[in-house]
Amino acid sequence: MIALKRRLSALCAGLFLVVGMAWAQSTMTDTQVMEYVRQGLAQGKTQKEMVAELSLRGVTREQAERVYKAYQERQGKSEVKDATQDNSRRHSVNAKNNKDLQGVEQGQQEEGPFTRNRADETQTRRQQTREQQEPEVEPEMEVYGRNIFRSRNMTFAPSETMATPRNYRLGPDDEVIIDVFGQNQTTIREIISPEGSINVDVLGPLYLSGKTVEEANAYLKKRLSSIYGGLANTGTDMRLSLGQIRSIQINVMGDVDAPGTYVLSGFATPFHALYRAGGVVEPGTLRNIKVVRGSKTVGTVDVYEYMTKGTLKNNVRLEEGDVILVPAYTEMVQVEGAVKRPMFFELKEGETVADLLQYAGGFAMGANNSAVTVFRQQGASHEVKTVEDKDFGTFRLQNGDRIEVGLQKYRFQNRIVINGAVYLPGTYELGEVRTAKGLVEKAGGLLPEAFTDRVVVHREHEDRTQEVFSLNLTEIMAGTQPDFVLQNNDELFVASSNELKDKGTMTITGMVNNPGTFLFAENTTIEDFIIMAGGLKDGASTSRVDVTRRKKDANGMVATSDIGEMYSFSLKDGLVVDGNRDFVLEPYDEVLVRQSPSYNVQRHFSVIGEVNFPGEYTLTSREERVSDLIQKAGGLTSFAYVQGARIVRRATDEEIRLAKEAKEVMHSMVDTTKTHLSPEDEDEATLSYYNVALDLEAALNYPGGASDVVLREGDRVEIPVRSNVVRIHGAVMFPTAVNYDPMMTGHDYIEAAGGFSQDARRNKAYVVSMGGRAKRLRSGTRVEPGSEIYVPEKSDKGKKFDASNLIAISSAAASLGTLSVTVVTLVNNLKKN
Repeated sequence: MIALKRRLSALCAGLFLVVGMAWAQSTMTDTQVMEYVRQGLAQGKTQKEMVAELSLRGVTREQAERVYKAYQERQGKSEVKDATQDNSRRHSVNAKNNKDLQGVEQGQQEEGPFTRNRADETQTRRQQTREQQEPEVEPEMEVYGRNIFRSRNMTFAPSETMATPRNYRLGPDDEVIIDVFGQNQTTIREIISPEGSINVDVLGPLYLSGKTVEEANAYLKKRLSSIYGGLANTGTDMRLSLGQIRSIQINVMGDVDAPGTYVLSGFATPFHALYRAGGVVEPGTLRNIKVVRGSKTVGTVDVYEYMTKGTLKNNVRLEEGDVILVPAYTEMVQVEGAVKRPMFFELKEGETVADLLQYAGGFAMGANNSAVTVFRQQGASHEVKTVEDKDFGTFRLQNGDRIEVGLQKYRFQNRIVINGAVYLPGTYELGEVRTAKGLVEKAGGLLPEAFTDRVVVHREHEDRTQEVFSLNLTEIMAGTQPDFVLQNNDELFVASSNELKDKGTMTITGMVNNPGTFLFAENTTIEDFIIMAGGLKDGASTSRVDVTRRKKDANGMVATSDIGEMYSFSLKDGLVVDGNRDFVLEPYDEVLVRQSPSYNVQRHFSVIGEVNFPGEYTLTSREERVSDLIQKAGGLTSFAYVQGARIVRRATDEEIRLAKEAKEVMHSMVDTTKTHLSPEDEDEATLSYYNVALDLEAALNYPGGASDVVLREGDRVEIPVRSNVVRIHGAVMFPTAVNYDPMMTGHDYIEAAGGFSQDARRNKAYVVSMGGRAKRLRSGTRVEPGSEIYVPEKSDKGKKFDASNLIAISSAAASLGTLSVTVVTLVNNLKKN
């Protein structure tokens, strides 16, 4: 990208220096000059063309050098910026630049000071304003030929290296080269002056402007013969050619993308002018583009002639002051359906369906080429005309016609089809093969699994009604039954015996690597099925593998109480050692590999806080207790506050369910606006985890006693350091934290918080220790360090509990849920015993 900008910079440098050598008075600002050059480069203009165009604007040498310096500074900043951008940004910028460049080359010019006159600029600004105000604009219809002038690879630019046309008319700024050779030899190079002449020594001015090259050659030969006598006989000859070609200024008007004045090569044609103007737009014509010279039309251009025949008829060479005029079209029709180019086409008056089909590329594959349908508007109503192929060349189309080309519907005359259990199913010709037996033999014969006792033939009659015939192909092939004669479009189907019966499936679940459902296979054993399922998982029980089987009786007439059967087996080294060793699976059998009752994965719990080795540990017994965990952790540190120890337990699914039910009840009673927790926080605090009260001192003094809690997986024992504050919450004057004083009672701490508030429920106050034990706050109640005192508010509508009540009640509900599960388990165990 940087290298490309440097090459453009070098090109601009040469351009600006050449511009600055000739002109005197500028009518363009520096910004306009820079933008003009940028657009010219994007549009593919040569340096010579841009020099000629800017010469008409009077750009001075000083202005050219100033603009070039500003251009260099801008390019330098852009190169530094490009060098530091990442790849993704560079690709996106390049893509946008390419799109912009393509848009300019396709004639979508940005507004410049000389590409449009002032009226056109005003019209363009109004159009842009309308487009901004109307975001949904109906897209322009796709008209055949309009995109030809927007192709970046097709500019129609004339070649300046071509041989000089003999009919080219000379004019000011053309450089003529006069070669005299033979007995006399000389070369004269002169540029035709604005007065239309060249100056030749001795002869003086010779007027060539307006003459064709052929006329000028004859004129000069006659005039130069007075100097070079050999020109009068065969001893000397003369040839006139062109050096530098002049630029001409022409106007493009009408329905083009960018009407205005353009400076082109002297060899330019209307096609090149239309390309420079961005091409024809709605509602411009492509069939009657006029070239006006001196108020007379000197030629008309039909773009379709070029696109369909490759000829540039009437593509006249432009001259200074010519006007390219693009009026509106006269007739526009649309063709739809089975043609190669379904789109809109512009027609000349009198053109027919045949002409339209030629422009549309002819009929597409499968088209109904015997007739087309024309939909035509006649005043306020519409009519339909069917045009047959014999009238294609005479039926004239009108503006607004819509032509629809339909598809042929195929109907076979000699087709027969065979499918199913044969070696070569497919479509065959009804000719030599005319019977069912012959068709089977033509299809390579029957497959081994073919069910031939009943073969079906589908027949379609002329009126498209269907009929089905059943054949005993076994007898037909054996010759014991007459062969069946086939007709056109008959389809014979030979079923497979495997498809006529339900093969069934087998299902395996439990402790196997790939449980699932498999297609049934004959003689599959339990061992085979386990191997098909990827083998046993770690922990699978080999002492019991169950197989359940459907109870079925195809001939049964009454319902029975038995709905299934179950078989149990034990395995060793992958073989059945207990049960029927010859047992094989049947369709829809289900195999369940259970987990061994003595199999246990590692279960973990943890201890944090004031122990010598905090962290995660593994349960080694179902009856492992808090005292065992403290022993594994190396005992308590000297900073441990035993009275503040607690257990944080992860709730089971059943406990979470019970807690949710309790939470729903609480929400019907509690004003949630008084809580300090979001619903998400409430779920985390009250459902996923809860606290278990712990008397660690008693647990350590009496291991295995009632206070030594049995731990379970996921438990976290927290042993804090001593806290020297007591926090007071709820209906007090100033909720706060007070330094612990062993001489103070619970009511003393409430007094330290300013006393009870007006709506306090004094007889319901309670204190919760760090270990999670709660008790009613009475007169003289002693409080442990780190405890929290809660004073509830009086009950009223919508204000019966605060967030602390909700947490406490939900935790209690979860604990009750655990207790209920434990009771149910004990009752079940007693029933079993």
